[in-house]
Amino acid sequence: MNVRQDKKDLINDLQQRYQYLFHSVYPDDIVSFEEETGMCSGDFYMFFTLVAGSLSYVVDNKRIPKRQLKVLQQSFEEQYPQIKTFQHILESYPLLHSYVQYNEETRKRIIALIQ
Repeated sequence: MNVRQDKKDLINDLQQRYQYLFHSVYPDDIVSFEEETGMCSGDFYMFFTLVAGSLSYVVDNKRIPKRQLKVLQQSFEEQYPQIKTFQHILESYPLLHSYVQYNEETRKRIIALIQ
């Protein structure tokens, strides 16, 4: 497969992810996770919004602002290192955990496309 086809496939994948993220609701588990761990639920919302917002720029063929791109280049764990302490608890919330992973994978694919 050539580079051009790889890029087209990546764009198609990101467009599908865009549809999923904008038509899905955040997992209700965020509040329960916050109550159990004390980790601010806003951290999750900020990360999900960063990924979805950045994805909207990509789908609309626009340039992601530099400050936003700088933050986007950091993983969820890099942005919110306290999650490492609660990783085993996060895994006990399968819907929230999978949503974080989906956003993290989407973030990586955005970075791969624009590099």
